[in-house]
Amino acid sequence: MSSGEFGDSNLRLEEVSMQSPLIVFNSIRARILGDVIQKTSSSFPLASIENELTAALYLERQRLKREKRSLFTKSRLQKDRQIWNQVQHQLLQAPSESNREELLKQVLGHYVEEIGGHFSQDVYQFATKAVPVGFNFLLNAASVNTLLPWKWTEDVQHRMNLTGEIEHLRKLSKKGTILLVPTHQSNIDSILIGYVIFLLGLPPFAYGAGLNLFSNPVLNFFMGNLGAYTVDRQKSSRLYKTLLKNYSTRILKEGVHSIFFPGGGRSRSGAIESKLKLGLLGTGLEAELENLLEGKKKSRVYVVPLVMSYHFVLEAGSLIEDYLAEAGKHRFIITDDESSQFSKVLNFFWQLFKAESGMTIRVGKPLDIFGNFVDENGESIGANGLKIDPVKWLSSAGGNLTSDEQRDRVYTEHLGDTLVERFHAENTALTSHWVAFSFFEGLRDAYPDHDLYRFIRLSTAQRVLTWEKFLEKCDQVRERLRVLEREGRIHLSPELRDRTLAEAIEDGLRHLGTFHGNAALKRTSQNWMTTEDMNLLYYYRNRLAGYGLSRLADPRQRLPGRQDEKGFLV
Repeated sequence: MSSGEFGDSNLRLEEVSMQSPLIVFNSIRARILGDVIQKTSSSFPLASIENELTAALYLERQRLKREKRSLFTKSRLQKDRQIWNQVQHQLLQAPSESNREELLKQVLGHYVEEIGGHFSQDVYQFATKAVPVGFNFLLNAASVNTLLPWKWTEDVQHRMNLTGEIEHLRKLSKKGTILLVPTHQSNIDSILIGYVIFLLGLPPFAYGAGLNLFSNPVLNFFMGNLGAYTVDRQKSSRLYKTLLKNYSTRILKEGVHSIFFPGGGRSRSGAIESKLKLGLLGTGLEAELENLLEGKKKSRVYVVPLVMSYHFVLEAGSLIEDYLAEAGKHRFIITDDESSQFSKVLNFFWQLFKAESGMTIRVGKPLDIFGNFVDENGESIGANGLKIDPVKWLSSAGGNLTSDEQRDRVYTEHLGDTLVERFHAENTALTSHWVAFSFFEGLRDAYPDHDLYRFIRLSTAQRVLTWEKFLEKCDQVRERLRVLEREGRIHLSPELRDRTLAEAIEDGLRHLGTFHGNAALKRTSQNWMTTEDMNLLYYYRNRLAGYGLSRLADPRQRLPGRQDEKGFLV
C-alpha cells in the first residue's frame, strides 16, 4: 500500500478512537494497577520476599549512584531515594516489627505507579491534529521555502511510504488484540509510530517507552497522556521485571493494542535486530492463555512486526561509537546523544521531509504467539498449510488448558527466532544502505587482512576507491539483492530496484550525505570515491548485514547478528 492510499484512516477521529479500550483506561487504571500488584506479590513466596527486597535494594542503590540529576528528573529520583531509604530502614527491623509482605506491596506500588500510563482523549485529539500540521509545516518550509499555510502544497503522508500487510492488520485489530513489535533505530521512532498508527486508521495503541524519554517535559506530557507506559532498562531487579511483564500482560488481556520494541533499545550497530528481549514478548502468550481460561470471546493476541527504514538516523554517530566501544552491552541509555538536542531533532525532521523518498514503513506478515503465520480470518496456519488450534497448543497431555513454564518458554523462543527472520525479510533496502555497503565492502577488498578496528581507522588517504571499482561493486551487490528479493528475504525500494545503476547511485549518495556534518560517502572527482567518517559508513553499511552479502560470508546462509573472524557483521 503506497502513501496516500490510507483508506480507513479517513474515518472520523471519534469513530476510530472509540474502538480502543484506552478511551476508558483512566477509569479502570486503579483496578488494573491493583491487579498487577496482587499478581506480582503472589508470585513471590513469603520465605523469599526478604531476599528479593534486599537484592532490589542493592541494585537500586547502585542505579541511583549512576543516575544523573537534572531539573526534570529531580522529583522522580527524590521519590526513588525516599522509598529505598524506607526499605532499608524496615529491613533492619525484625520481621515481627516490619511486615515484609506490606513492604513488598509498597515497593510494587511505587514501581507500578511509575510504569502505568494514562490516556486523555482530549490530548489524543489535539495530538492527531497538531502533529500533521507541525510535520506539514516542516515539509513545506523545506521543500517549497514557504511558511504560509495557504501556500502549502506538500502533505507529509506522501513522504511516508506505508506498505505491507496493512489491510490484514486492520482486520485482525477487530478480531483480537494486536501486539505491534517494531525494529528500533532512533528515539524518533516513538513519535513517528504513533502517527503511523493514526494514518493506518487504527485506534490508539498503548506502548512501552524508555523512561529517559519522559525526562523531556513536552514528551512527558504527550506520552504520559497517550497510553505510554515506562520501561526503565536501568532497573534490573526481579521485582521490577516481573511487575513490568505483568503490566504488559494485563493491558493485553484488557484488549488494549500495544507496541513495544523487542530489541530492548535502539540498534547500536545500525543492523536489523538479531537478539530480542523475550520477557515482554512472552506476555502475549500469557495474556492469550489467561483469556482462554476466562472464556473471553476475543481471546487471541496477534504479533505484528513493523520495519521502519530511514536514509539517515538522527543518533547514528553516537550509537555506532557506543557499539564500537562495546559499551552497549553494559549501558542501555545514552543520555547525551543527538536526540536530546532540540535543534538537531528539528533539523532531522526538516531533512527527512525534504528528502523525496522520505521513509519506508512496512507492516509485516502477522504471527500468532507461537510464531506461526495468521490468515485474514485470524486463524493460525502451520508449516504444512493446515489450521492450528491454539487451545491444543496451550493444553496439557490431559487436554486441560494450563500454563507450563518450560513449554511456554520454548514457544516464546521460537516466536523470537521467527521475528528476527521476519524483520530481515520485511526490511526495505534503500539506495543509501546499498551505496554504503558497496563502498565499504569494496574498500575491504583492498585491505583483506585488517580486522574491524584497524579497518575503521584507515587514514584519509587510504579511504578511497576508483569510481570504476565502486560502480562494479554496486552492480554486484544490487544483483545479489535482487536475488534475495525474489527469494522473499528482503524488499528493495523502487529507486534501488528499478532505476539505472547511475541513477540509483546518485539517489543513494544524495540521501546518505543529507544529514551528518561529515560525509559518510562522497565523490571527490570524476575518478575517486571516499568517506569522511568510517564509523558512519559502517553504521549505514550494517543495515544490510545479516544477509550473507559480506565478502567472507557464505551467500547461501542467513547470518543475522553473526560476526566473521575479523569482527565484521556479516
